Amino acid sequence: MERYRRRLETLQQAMLREGVDVYLAATQVNMQYLSGFSEPPLERLMFLLVSQQGEPVWFTPTLSATSTATNPAGWQTRYVWHDSDGPSRALEACTRDYDLETATIAVDDEMPAAFLLRLQEALPAALFRAGGELMGSVRAVKDAEELRCMREAARLTDDALASGLERCMEGYSEWAVAIAIQRALFDMGSKLAFGIPLVASGEMSAMPHHTTSQRALQKGDIVVIDFGGVYEGYCSDITRVACVGRASDEARAVYEIVYEAHMRARETAKPGAPAREVDRAARAVIEKAGYGDYFVHRTGHGIGLSVHEPPYLAQTYDGILEVGHCFTIEPGIYLPGKFGVRIENVYTVTERGCESLNAEPPMQIREIE
Repeated sequence: MERYRRRLETLQQAMLREGVDVYLAATQVNMQYLSGFSEPPLERLMFLLVSQQGEPVWFTPTLSATSTATNPAGWQTRYVWHDSDGPSRALEACTRDYDLETATIAVDDEMPAAFLLRLQEALPAALFRAGGELMGSVRAVKDAEELRCMREAARLTDDALASGLERCMEGYSEWAVAIAIQRALFDMGSKLAFGIPLVASGEMSAMPHHTTSQRALQKGDIVVIDFGGVYEGYCSDITRVACVGRASDEARAVYEIVYEAHMRARETAKPGAPAREVDRAARAVIEKAGYGDYFVHRTGHGIGLSVHEPPYLAQTYDGILEVGHCFTIEPGIYLPGKFGVRIENVYTVTERGCESLNAEPPMQIREIE
């Protein structure tokens, strides 16, 4: 209970600074973060309402009222509506109680459009704002319990990787590698943090967001594996590279460049460092080696209850790194028609600098005979 009260206080202070009267948490991750309870957003209007003062309250359909009433934080279920009536009367009561007609209301960036449109229709004079940046700043600094979950998610991810690497051989498909990883995670009581594991082989490895296919692995293929596991809602995300048999000299050289870029970024990440400087450190190594045009994405992203959240290691992000921030470092080089290389670990900022939550990536490309 105390954990949720601390989070509530931090959010309310941020709302006061930003001039937000009410925050509506309508996504699984923010419901969980603020109350310990979450439910997938379906077609029925549901949210946890947070005002600048006082305790949050639930607005929920009857079907979910019993569940929200048992939320670990103990927040009251106040506004309940039945399918026979619809949410209008409950919303009118909520509007009166919290003076929502002319309020500044922040909502989750991922709130279903149907929910937001209904609220805007009911409250035409209210000012609605995207709340992602606001909530992101609150969730970015992880406490000791969150870090424990992040470390365990990383361990499970590391352990599951071995099952995929065992199948990076001729005769197996990208899909077979992905399924082996998924099965290993499930057997350990975890699950996938996002979709099916990304397994990209041969020329497909030069596509950062390749869709895992039935393509058979061939001798000499570079194989990029990107996936993450979950522990108590907290996510991990890693990328490893292997070669089916002996790697070419070019692939070995590119891997070593990406590895160096990864390490330079890691050395730069410390308390007080601008997030964009971490991106710049990785990019400088790759540009110096002549591959700048082939590093086509940011160096990393924050991670926690969501796979992608602040802080972002990018030139367009103005944030400063703080103790407790968690993020990926994942520079890459992608050579169209040839192969790609990306190395990704999850890190957390400590008083001393930057700590990897994953096992160390190999210094040379892994060759699997």
